[in-house]
Amino acid sequence: MNMRYEPEHFEFEFYHMPKNGIVHEEITKYSTWVSQNFATICKGGMTRELNSEWILRTYNATKMVMASTLLLNSAKYCIENNVLSTVPYLLYYAAFSSCRSLIYVAPLSGTKNLDGLMETTHSKVVNIIPDVVSHLNKPLSVEIKKQLYELQDERELFSYKFPASGLTKDPDFEGTVNLCGILVELAELTGRRVQHYIEKHFLSDELSRIIATKTWQVLDLDIISKLFIHQKKTVKDEGEILWIDEEDWHRVGYINRKVKYPCSIIFTMTEGMTEDFFGAWCTETIKEEDFNPDRDWNIIFPIP
Repeated sequence: MNMRYEPEHFEFEFYHMPKNGIVHEEITKYSTWVSQNFATICKGGMTRELNSEWILRTYNATKMVMASTLLLNSAKYCIENNVLSTVPYLLYYAAFSSCRSLIYVAPLSGTKNLDGLMETTHSKVVNIIPDVVSHLNKPLSVEIKKQLYELQDERELFSYKFPASGLTKDPDFEGTVNLCGILVELAELTGRRVQHYIEKHFLSDELSRIIATKTWQVLDLDIISKLFIHQKKTVKDEGEILWIDEEDWHRVGYINRKVKYPCSIIFTMTEGMTEDFFGAWCTETIKEEDFNPDRDWNIIFPIP
């Protein structure tokens, strides 16, 4: 059953969180925690650097939701078509992407280093996520930590030992979908509370909005460029190769023109963005029996 948690987020219908017993009081408590932490981050006022960083965070959180969706649907296809050797990796990285979506928008003191945040290690992710979820529901955080460790163990087993007997157990596809659904819905709620705080404290009247467009809403290009300029490592002493993702560059330009400040995932996504993201994984000669990335976009999130 879908549910709107009002007033914390009246524009979004949650499915996975109410399905897992999350009640309104827990949403209120968690939302207060997010607002208080973000207030600490913004105690010196909103700046170009902060605004640019949080646009980067919310954009990357949005991409991680789409990545998780793509990986889950890939896993489903592989299970149905007996490509089982890939499944431990696909399920784990789907969960990992959902975790990263939440970490990007969670106002945590331990993620102030932006470069470190963008390259958060697997071990840190498994430890950070239960801590964030515990502010919502502690028993759920314990269960999520257990699931993440199980998915990680299965992936590492095949990365390092690759048992000759094959899979150690049947893939828990539905359980992983549920896990990812909870995490991305919590990321949506978190991003909405960050957006609300900015709108309430820095964009509450016409004068504030006019001043913002000329001051802190002017993007810091050194920060924003981290979204679309990627460094590819090479062999020793040959330096690094810079690679520019033109799609990311285009999307960030759109956000800067149309929105100018961080918004939650559902408000960051556009139909053009999602069509281009999933379409990038289609070949020109796709056959009916092939994997189709354009199917089941809404498996964990209402992607437009």
